[in-house]
Amino acid sequence: MKIPSKFPQFEKENVLIVATGAQDADIYLASDGLMDKVISFRIPRRRYSDEEGFSVQKSGVSGSAREYPKEAAIQEFLKRLETELKTISQKEKISHVCLFSPDYMMKMVKSVFPVNLRDKVKISVDGNFSQHSPMELLEKLNLKIKKLI
Repeated sequence: MKIPSKFPQFEKENVLIVATGAQDADIYLASDGLMDKVISFRIPRRRYSDEEGFSVQKSGVSGSAREYPKEAAIQEFLKRLETELKTISQKEKISHVCLFSPDYMMKMVKSVFPVNLRDKVKISVDGNFSQHSPMELLEKLNLKIKKLI
């Protein structure tokens, strides 16, 4: 999509915009007035019936839970995010990274960035923006840039 003129145009640079939640992500590439979605994915929280389940073992007692633990879903999400970011960083020459992620996830998300992208995270915005439109992300980014200037 064409970036409206009131927003940064990212001329002569490739900017990776990563918006995550706890289990989902939207990743965009912005360059020369254009912003395109590279990938979008979600790791669903699994539910199990009474007959099957995710095995839980605590203090020597075993049992099952009907719901896949949230921590396990987050770890699965982080592993997928790491894979996707690695693939993108190998295909594209990224100038900067703008990261939108909930506060409690920010460190974990940054930790799975490939080494060549970690130092390129120039702007971080706390919040769950994974289901927001590209325009909303650009608006938040624009506000953050104006605060930095």
